[in-house]
Amino acid sequence: MPQMTAVVLEKNKADRDDIRTRLSNCGVLPICFQDKWVCLENIHCIKPSFAVLRSDSPGAVAGFVNGVMAIENGLPIIVLSSNDDAETFIQNNWQANLAVLSYPADNQAFQAAIDRFSQTWRNAGEPILIGGSVERRKLIQELPRLNTMQDPILIQGEVGVGKKLMARTIHRLSMNPGSTFSLVDATTLSGTWIQDTRNRINSSRAKQTSWYAIDNIEKLPSDIQSQLLVLLDNDSFHGNTPNGRTNRFISMTTREMAPLIQSGSFRKDLYHRLSALKLIIPPLRGYASDIIAMAEYFATQYSIRQRGMICRLTEQVMDSFRNYHWPGNIAELKRSIKRLILTDSRHWKDLLPEPHNGEKHGCTETASVCGIDTNEIRQFLKCNWRVTLKQACAHYAERVEKSILKAALTQTHGNCKQAAGLLDISYKSMLNKAKAYRLV
Repeated sequence: MPQMTAVVLEKNKADRDDIRTRLSNCGVLPICFQDKWVCLENIHCIKPSFAVLRSDSPGAVAGFVNGVMAIENGLPIIVLSSNDDAETFIQNNWQANLAVLSYPADNQAFQAAIDRFSQTWRNAGEPILIGGSVERRKLIQELPRLNTMQDPILIQGEVGVGKKLMARTIHRLSMNPGSTFSLVDATTLSGTWIQDTRNRINSSRAKQTSWYAIDNIEKLPSDIQSQLLVLLDNDSFHGNTPNGRTNRFISMTTREMAPLIQSGSFRKDLYHRLSALKLIIPPLRGYASDIIAMAEYFATQYSIRQRGMICRLTEQVMDSFRNYHWPGNIAELKRSIKRLILTDSRHWKDLLPEPHNGEKHGCTETASVCGIDTNEIRQFLKCNWRVTLKQACAHYAERVEKSILKAALTQTHGNCKQAAGLLDISYKSMLNKAKAYRLV
């Protein structure tokens, strides 16, 4: 049996020597690095058995995990940390094959973590979801919980935020790995599709669990809306069918549904059936930590594939990315990264996105908390031309409130009681709102 190898990332020499000794005592060949990017490049070249990171920073842990997944999806990682927040992040991360050890750790603890990896090797074909902000990380961490419920799921978000990837991820996390996944666009739906779906659900011969996903649900024709509502009211969508199968339903939309319901173009009762469980995927705009985390991930992934080495993005590139409003969200970011990787770095500045009309949109989380992009408002009104002023204000009110609460929590380092005093509201109200917006 070949000897196990491990790459180790640790800047402190004393800790690095200690980790090297512990791994050697476990029969593992340690290869140590001080620089994150050099370590990641060598993971690609060495193909180690696992990686080891020593860090007390949740952000540093997330960055390293994202980088490893970009290069070698499924590679086990041991994180050595004395920070409870870092441990919580690892314990809630279902995407990576992670183990956390309170540092310093003895030989027995190292050996137990190594042995556990051999029993829980992760499937490298599983989806990768990247999050830098607290909001996106919490959203990702909550996905497995959806599989304990049977209600339809509505995924809402702008164009390019990854709604389809999220839907497929929820399906892959289901308890039945042999289940089928069918994705259709609402504009193509017909009475025939409804009838065929009903027949499959009621078929006594079908034994597989079925997932049905409809994109652009806001474009569903009115006559099909009624038929879909009848289909969803079928007992088969409330739990198990007589033959033991379970059917799940996911719908996706880029629009705010309230104006469509008020105008009568979308059925209110159908909306309530579709949105029993609701996921709102935030845009990149306004979330600098998400932009940077995804940019580093895609740059690492594409450069390894194209060049066999990691292409590090310059600070000029990162500043440009932070200040751009990303109307195409993740899809546009991926295209921008691909162009950079295929171009000589001397010409990168000619390919960088520029703020619209020369304005900076302040994408760092601590900047301009209540600013709303006027171009975004124009796009919203263009897509919702019947909306009233009252409805438009309601659309943005929650976003502004969330931004203010987020800024207050940032200033008080996450202390809800101090943030409540800062905003002159009760602690109970602050806590309820922070939980509702997933800020704590």
